[in-house]
Amino acid sequence: MSATRLAHRYAKSLLDLAIQNQQVEKIYDDMLEFDQAIKSRDLLLMFKSPIIKSDKKLAVVKAVFKDHFEPITTAFINLVIRKHREFYLPEVVREFIVQYKELKQIATATLVTAVPANDQILAKVKSIVLEQTGMIAVEITTAVDPEILGGFVLTFGDKQFDCSLSNKLYNMRKGFEENKYIRQF
Repeated sequence: MSATRLAHRYAKSLLDLAIQNQQVEKIYDDMLEFDQAIKSRDLLLMFKSPIIKSDKKLAVVKAVFKDHFEPITTAFINLVIRKHREFYLPEVVREFIVQYKELKQIATATLVTAVPANDQILAKVKSIVLEQTGMIAVEITTAVDPEILGGFVLTFGDKQFDCSLSNKLYNMRKGFEENKYIRQF
């Protein structure tokens, strides 16, 4: 089974269980915290290591997360480890977050600008993303990249709007290289 399908199934099962027990928000918070924790190189390597036995991994999860997570979350992580699927935990966690956002109709957007964006620009971007996606809320991640020289690059869903000055200069350069006015043989 592919990693994507496996992550989708496990994440959907956890989300269904969270809905059933009316703990969607709490488990979502747990998954966000676990996603941050699993970005730690040591923890990630532990989960992906075939050398470390499952009972040691279960002991680490119990020691680190038992007091911080809901019992459902801890039981889910334990189940994944017992089924020897801990290699896929990062993908499962990210897929759970994606499915939660779909359930709650939250769009995710990334805005890259040459200088930090002010609140007025963020409000305009938010309204555009809401209009384009039909969602009810938007999470905007901003980044500053001086390499784009000016303008912005907005990415959400499977769309990307590159209105950067560097992209416009690149397109102009490419247009001059084509030279449509000189006959070429």
